[in-house]
This record gives sequence, C-alpha cells and structure tokens, in this order.
Amino acid sequence: MEEIRFEEALKQLEAIVSRLEIGDLPLEEALSIFEEGVRLTKLCSTRLSEAEQRVNILARNAESSTGRLEEQPFEEDEEET
Repeated sequence: MEEIRFEEALKQLEAIVSRLEIGDLPLEEALSIFEEGVRLTKLCSTRLSEAEQRVNILARNAESSTGRLEEQPFEEDEEET
C-alpha cells in the first residue's frame, strides 16, 4: 500500500466523518468507511507522534553547549508497537 502524506490522510478522514455524520449509508458501507477512518486515525496519530519526537530532539539539542539545532534519531517506544 502506498504511503500517503499526513495532510491527505487528514483530508480523507474529514470526508469520512462528514459522510458518516449524514447517517444515510447502508450498514455494511458505513462499517467499511468507519474501518478506513480508524486506519487513517492511527496513521495520523503515528505521524504526529513522530513529528513531536523530532521537535523534542531538536529542542533538546538547541539547549546543548553548541546552541545549534541538530537533528538526532530517536528511539521508538516499545509500548506503541
């Protein structure tokens, strides 16, 4: 499956919410769309967490003795797998 950008995933998620809020979908179609919404929610959440970790690393490095912003790799939490 092709990776989609955060912005595109969020746009698709908003469209799904709008369709489900109308409430006129057959049950099976609503369930299918809901499942896709859950998948997109997880994707967006993961991307936001990764971005937050990168910002935290950059902020910590900015406070170092050099005062320069340097990106460093981060260790993923084992709990989130």
